[in-house]
Order: sequence, then C-alpha cells, then structure tokens
Amino acid sequence: MKKYLIAASIIVSCLLTACSSGPKRQMSITTIQDSCKDSIESANACILNGNYQQAEEILARAKTQALSIDNYDLLLSVHLAHVSLFLSYNPPEITKAKKYVSSSYELIPNTTKLKESELLCAMSEARILIAQNKVQENFESIVDKIDNAKKVFKDKPYNHAQCDSILGDVYRLAGKYKDADKIYHEAAKLFTDQRYLSEIGITWYKIAQNQSQSGNQKGALEALNTAIHYDRLAENSMALGADYYIKAVILLKGKPSEANRTEAKKALLHSAEIYTAAELAELASKSMELYSTIE
Repeated sequence: MKKYLIAASIIVSCLLTACSSGPKRQMSITTIQDSCKDSIESANACILNGNYQQAEEILARAKTQALSIDNYDLLLSVHLAHVSLFLSYNPPEITKAKKYVSSSYELIPNTTKLKESELLCAMSEARILIAQNKVQENFESIVDKIDNAKKVFKDKPYNHAQCDSILGDVYRLAGKYKDADKIYHEAAKLFTDQRYLSEIGITWYKIAQNQSQSGNQKGALEALNTAIHYDRLAENSMALGADYYIKAVILLKGKPSEANRTEAKKALLHSAEIYTAAELAELASKSMELYSTIE
C-alpha cells in the first residue's frame, strides 16, 4: 500500500488533474474500511465489558460505514457482532440473535470468502444452541460443523481458538468433562499465544466451570485464580465480578465447610464491590442476593 501511494504521488505531480481522483478515492475506501474494523473491535470490547448500550451505538455506526462502501464482509462481521451482543444479555435475547444469524446467512453469497463466511455463521448458530441449552439433541451436527471450521481456520488463531471455546462448551454441556477440559486448554493456549487478554480470562473461567461440574473443586478454584489474573490485566470489570461470583458458587457447592462459607461471603462482597464500581448495579444486587442466603 505504501509503494502504491508513493507511485500515485509521483503520477499526480506529473499529470495534475488527470490522475488526482484515483489515489484519493482509494484512500477514502481504505480509511472507511479501517474505521469500520476498528468500530467492530471496539463494539466487541464493549460487549466483553458489559457496556451493551455503547456496543449497540458503535455497531450502528459500523453498519453505516460498511454499507457506505458496499462491503459485505464487514457487514457480515457487524451482524455476527450483534449475535454476540444479544447472547451476552442475561437472559440472552435469543429471538434477536436468531434474526441476525438468519440475515447473516443471506449476506454470504456477496462476501469474498464464501466458505469462511458460512462457517462463521455456523459458529454463531452453535452459540445460540448453547445459550438455549439445546446441545444434547444437536451434539453431532454442532461438533461436525465446528471441527470443519477448525480446519478452515487453522491459519487464523483467533477464529481457531473461538472454535475450540465453542466445542468446549458443547462437550461440557454434554457432560463430557474430560474432553471439554482438553479443548478449553487448547483454546486458552491459542488466545495466550496471541495475547487476547479478555478471551484468555473468559476461557479460564470456563475451565473453572468445567472443573467444578466434574467435581474437582480444587482444580476449579486454581483455574479461577488464573482467570482473575488475566481479567485484571484486561481491566475487565464485568468478568472480574463474575469470577468472584462463581468462586462463591464453587465454594458453596455440596456441603460447604464453615471456612468455605466464610470465603464465599468475602468473594460475593468483593464481586458486588466490583460491579458497583463499574456501575453494574443489577449484577451487584445478584451477588448480594446470594450473599444473603449464606448462613
């Protein structure tokens, strides 16, 4: 691109009006593309941090940018980001998420990489089934699609790691905890190698959930400490609040000792403090609700 711009500048200096519109138009398109990509990344960051209203506003701007240059690849990314947004709500807004997956599939024929686009849509569709807890009846089809996506995205670490994270969820919800643990760790390694801090913390949170569900409390708490470490580095308030909340849930599982109940209370108070500081009052109240049930 740099060589192209230098060459264009030389031509412009020689043939003033004849070629002036060429490089300017190219620069305009590139600037809008880059701005749109930045907007999508910012929206995804807002989703991870629980700033849903801001994410919606940014995605509205990104959609306008993508449409203005008739870029269907970017438009697809905007639609799939909307799926992530609506699945992040508590409870998830399934109907809206499905609507955006459906419209995403309609965009595929106009994108530049049809197979990749189709698999990205399939990944989002799998996430909806996970959110609906409909893994058991769709287990084989989800695994087949995501395994296929992993092959296609083998040279794209972020997408590959996303596939692993989705597969881990599928195996965990199917009660295949050993398989889930293995694939979650693969996702964590890929995210760590690429330094995607928020995703690293979220993956270790999932590992903690999986360890707890398999009956390994010690392993769950160790995984959660790793999640907290990376969520601090990412300054992800929403994730940190969730980390301490789930820590209490793990400690209270079964017949907790007095020491575990005391530690759970501390974790819930801290969870509420973090949520309150981040102006997430509804989540803070949920932490305090659980706190009030501990004798």
